[in-house]
Amino acid sequence: MKLYFLLFFGWKMMFAATDLSLNTPTKTEGIVLIHPNRRLVWDDFKKVDIISNRSTINAITQSTCEIDILKINENKEYVTLDIAVKINLHKELSQVKNDFFNTKDEHTKKRVLHHENGHFLIAQIIGHRILNAVNKFKFEKKNHRSQLNNIIRENFKDWKRLDSQYDAQSTKPHKPEMQARWDSFFESELKSLKQEL
Repeated sequence: MKLYFLLFFGWKMMFAATDLSLNTPTKTEGIVLIHPNRRLVWDDFKKVDIISNRSTINAITQSTCEIDILKINENKEYVTLDIAVKINLHKELSQVKNDFFNTKDEHTKKRVLHHENGHFLIAQIIGHRILNAVNKFKFEKKNHRSQLNNIIRENFKDWKRLDSQYDAQSTKPHKPEMQARWDSFFESELKSLKQEL
């Protein structure tokens, strides 16, 4: 069974069927796969004249989160699920405005790209949180799909909230000290979540 989710940074969430060319996981307890598994570069973004009909947006990062159930493990009173979580940059919808890209100095472009990488890290954090929650959960045999959907839905609410807070605290206006705090949060949160696996 595959569940597909697409988080549109900027308050939109919808289902999408995307074909991700990622390797099949081999770990039976689940895995988080990231594509691209590196920091984003400007070549990852589509250059456009305007983003979301708003002249104030210079760049936007949008990611997908795909959940695959690899195995349902039967126990006497419950089931556990082995899942794969795939976080993928949505290249067509991750955009940078031509005017911004062509007129801003290198320092500004580097700063904005750094900020956009933070949104991609938030997607990765959510992927790890989903995997960790599923790994710890004892699902009802007849209700496991609904319970899995609830876990995903709650984490997607956090995804939207984190994206919104991140922008509000670090870019309206640009606040280097807040960006540094978020950078520290991203690093420590991912490290902690990976240790839970």
